[in-house]
Amino acid sequence: MPFVAIARIEDVPTDRGLRVAVDGVAIGLYRVGDEIHAMEDTCPHAGFPLAEGDFAGCVITCKAHGWPFDVTTGFDPDHADGFPIPCFAVEVEGSEIRVDLENQINDPRKNRQRR
Repeated sequence: MPFVAIARIEDVPTDRGLRVAVDGVAIGLYRVGDEIHAMEDTCPHAGFPLAEGDFAGCVITCKAHGWPFDVTTGFDPDHADGFPIPCFAVEVEGSEIRVDLENQINDPRKNRQRR
């Protein structure tokens, strides 16, 4: 799947995430400084929408369970091991945000294959 337009830059708030659906996958869009990051929008504990959580800096904290995730890496900021929440490649063209769901930028299996 190539990059797909999913939102406009002005739709992404600075103080929380924006939940959008792409081909049945819930994606959270987050503004960190001048960049937009895309992460699967489901808490691994019980599937709660992460975009509804508390957002500070680059960390979204699940409102239901208190689990934090760095939206730039997908990992718990205090325990960067294991498997992260999938994060996807983003490009911004004008004010259009485009995401490539086939390009998971933080897949630990890809990193191991490169070594």
